[in-house]
Amino acid sequence: MTGRPGPGYWLLKAAYWYNRARFKLLSRGLQGRVEFGAGCDVWAACLWFRGPGRAVFGPGCVVERMPSPLVLDIARGGKIEFGDRTWVRGKYRANAITCFENARVSIGPDSLLNGVIISARESIAIGQKAMLSWNSVIIDSDLHAISNSKPMVNRPVTIGDYVMIGAGAMVLAGVEIGSHTVVGAGSVVTRSLPDHVVAAGVPARVIKEIDDRDRCP
Repeated sequence: MTGRPGPGYWLLKAAYWYNRARFKLLSRGLQGRVEFGAGCDVWAACLWFRGPGRAVFGPGCVVERMPSPLVLDIARGGKIEFGDRTWVRGKYRANAITCFENARVSIGPDSLLNGVIISARESIAIGQKAMLSWNSVIIDSDLHAISNSKPMVNRPVTIGDYVMIGAGAMVLAGVEIGSHTVVGAGSVVTRSLPDHVVAAGVPARVIKEIDDRDRCP
């Protein structure tokens, strides 16, 4: 015999339909600035959008219902692209992505963002199935001039496929991180790293080699 659904079931149903209505209003309000691909599952209250730039969510992207939001701050001419099935989780802190004027941020398909800060003045490119942990930071400039004689310089950042960046790690301007590489928690990456290594420390140094990460959960 099948029992009647309990109160929890109806609360979940109500939350689902409430969010669908909120998401529809959000999509309409952001039309022309934000594009959502087919099958996106976005908790509307967790997506905060600022600025005149553009964002594109590929098919199947998810912004979870979590305590902290995804904040997108995109200046004129800036653009953020989320690859298919990118998953955004704000369990411990907000995800904040800033694009300055005419800058670009691209995140490959099947990647996971969980409380990361990304700031692009020129270009930050992240490959597929990357995992970026809470309090990690990726920047492509020093954000301010260092001194009167040392003006700020923007240098693109490239992060390969299947890369994992641990909690509290920083990736600085001009860095290239090879595919299948792991950056340890709390590390500061000041120089480029090859494929298939674990790097840790301040500044980050290669401590061992590893094989492929494409089937890691």
